[in-house]
Amino acid sequence: MPPLEVWEKVLIDDASFLKSTHGIVGCMICHEGNSSAADKETAHLELLVDPSDSECDACHSEITRTDDLNLHTTLAGFETALQKRGGNLNEGSPLSEALDIHCNKCHTTCGQCHVSRPDSLDGGFISGHQFKNPPSMKNNCIACHGSRVGNEYLGENEGVPGDLHWTQNGMTCTKCHSVELHVGGNDVTDRYKNPEMVRCEDCHDNLLAEDQANVHHQLHIGILSCQVCHSVSYKNCYNCHVGTTEEGEACVTTDTSSLDFKVGLNPLRSEERPYKYAVLRHVPISVDTFSDYGENLLPDFDAAPTWKYATPHNIQLKTPQNDGCNFCHKRPEIFLISEDVAADEREANMSVIVREVP
Repeated sequence: MPPLEVWEKVLIDDASFLKSTHGIVGCMICHEGNSSAADKETAHLELLVDPSDSECDACHSEITRTDDLNLHTTLAGFETALQKRGGNLNEGSPLSEALDIHCNKCHTTCGQCHVSRPDSLDGGFISGHQFKNPPSMKNNCIACHGSRVGNEYLGENEGVPGDLHWTQNGMTCTKCHSVELHVGGNDVTDRYKNPEMVRCEDCHDNLLAEDQANVHHQLHIGILSCQVCHSVSYKNCYNCHVGTTEEGEACVTTDTSSLDFKVGLNPLRSEERPYKYAVLRHVPISVDTFSDYGENLLPDFDAAPTWKYATPHNIQLKTPQNDGCNFCHKRPEIFLISEDVAADEREANMSVIVREVP
């Protein structure tokens, strides 16, 4: 998503802000500074440009008490993934440096969801300092999560329809993703460990009771993740590399990406996700992703799959998979088999590769 134009980054473009909840309390309660000063330079001494790094808890402690451990704040998912592969993230290590330069720029504060565009997209107020609750789907959620999730949901992948929750019901991101966005904890090391993470069953909890005629539901609920039958092609990214441009700017390149649909063995099988089969997505990682920062920075690369549990956001009621039994049981091409996996990644993916197609 392109950054906002300079003329769009105005501080206050509507006097009505001064009558809003945040406008009434005045600038200093959030931004500090010196309101009694007669000149601009003195007035802005010790100004907090982004007060949501520390000041929101004065009024919103019921939310911020867990937000410090939320994945949007900690970005713990990146660290978890790299540590599983043997990455050394001790302060000063080459991998730690790469993480700071390329991954941690995605860190967000309260304001980067509720007032402005994220800093990673050059910021800029969305609506003249007006606070948005819920956040803007376009300028906040999809601004960061656009290349895969956003394009899937809105139907912007060529030849692939948008998610029916959007196309038929106009549901924005926060209709499903609400409580989980502010929940955190030391044990929430990736999004699938969030105790408040939304699940299809939260809304569709009576499928067996209400749909006795649907033999597919009767036979497959609990064995297949919902996306196995109700998702369609989604984007996979391969061979991701990080480094710097000739000008010294941080850059990320993904050599190959493609739309595909693959079902594999469920790598997160548990009481919450009992399915034997689940949709898998190739994540943007390769053994030499961080080679610009040093050699063998992921010494245990094979300790975690490169094809991982996925929940594509392109749900359809009717898909090729649920058009009849033979569309799955006689279609080995939709299953992740050994030949689908790059030779140097097969060891890493042994736990999710389907050895015998149903």
